[in-house]
Amino acid sequence: MENLLKIAAAKGLKAEVYSIREKSLSMSKVNGAVNEVSASIQSGVSLRILKDGKLGFAYTKNLIDREELVANALSSLDAGVEALYDFPDSGSISISEDYDEAVEDMSFPEIRKNVEQIEDLYGVMKEGIIEAAAGCGTSELRILNTSGSNLRQKESTVYSMGSMIYPGTSSGIRNIFMGVSDAEPCVSDVKRTVDFFHSSLPEVEIGDSRMKVLFTPDSMYALTWRLGVASSAKSFYEKVSPLLNKVDSPVVSPLISLISDPAEGRTGRRFFDDEGIKTRRVPVFENGVFKTVYNNLDYASKMSTAPLGTGFRGGMWGGEKVSMSPAPSLSYATFSLGSKSFEEMLAMMDRGVIVYGALGAHSGNILNGDLSIGLNPGLYVENGKIVGRVKDAMMAGNIYEMLSKTIAVENKPYYTDSMYDNPSILLEDISVVGS
Repeated sequence: MENLLKIAAAKGLKAEVYSIREKSLSMSKVNGAVNEVSASIQSGVSLRILKDGKLGFAYTKNLIDREELVANALSSLDAGVEALYDFPDSGSISISEDYDEAVEDMSFPEIRKNVEQIEDLYGVMKEGIIEAAAGCGTSELRILNTSGSNLRQKESTVYSMGSMIYPGTSSGIRNIFMGVSDAEPCVSDVKRTVDFFHSSLPEVEIGDSRMKVLFTPDSMYALTWRLGVASSAKSFYEKVSPLLNKVDSPVVSPLISLISDPAEGRTGRRFFDDEGIKTRRVPVFENGVFKTVYNNLDYASKMSTAPLGTGFRGGMWGGEKVSMSPAPSLSYATFSLGSKSFEEMLAMMDRGVIVYGALGAHSGNILNGDLSIGLNPGLYVENGKIVGRVKDAMMAGNIYEMLSKTIAVENKPYYTDSMYDNPSILLEDISVVGS
């Protein structure tokens, strides 16, 4: 990495080298039979250069010819992408607080043991399919630039997951457990999921009506996508956000806070973003008030504001990080905890649905906050009890109106693979359309 940076600097370029190396093992079993086994090692390097106010970019998965990579970045300057910023001097930092070297040496027998532990916890199912999975991984991220940054972060993760799939469908409910060194399952959470699954086996038709809706962490990304697009500096710079002129104004219920704080959490923490800016607590929505337009280096310079450490690669749709430039991102944003337990929230539902999965979360006008999703699955609740799952149901509305009807937020977070730790959120008077 250092040699690549030297080559770019020798050509009079301001340059940034981003590299990532990832190693993983995983295994899954379906109804007791091994379904998939995977092992991978991936790495990649990308180079950003600045010259005469323009941005050049190139990447490779195999750094054999450094001169060629620099030449490719130089060629991309012809695209004329404006870049009126400089790379930051964040000093020299090496972070391994979330890294356990022992995870590097984990083997398939250990992974299989974790899978079997999950199988034992879920027990015998009455109907449907049980999928148990487990895995581990390590990653090393480096960012170097000609301004003086030399940043390194290593992390490890171990996870296990149990999914209960409804008969004749591909939808179900699940638990995911994750840690730096191990993934000890929460037995009470598993028991609740098993009970909910059995209670929701009957399909029910609910017709069209307005009712209470409880969003679980697995479906929360449908909300965060829309809040994130609207509060991005990109949308503000282009003057297309519905939140223009609403900074410091209440826009949703005071029970709702959405905070980007990548350095917090149990796993996957980030102490600098993908541009080398130190991360910090950024309240995007706090107690219902829209507080912050989040950015990256590019949009910070365009709007004459300070970068907030919210410039990440990947974006809403994911993808190979080395192939993307950093953009304003709420990849690490989570909803703040409330005061109600899940059981208390369930008891508050005289009639409603629990959204465990969102089908078509990308549909509708995301920028405007419009939402139209299939409930995949949606568990039907009457008088605080789950009595079935809704058949061919969907819900629609505008998230600003919906979140203004928040009546409770859970006091406990759960990990999902679409977001980090989040609580469940209970809304009232939401339009649900069923068969």
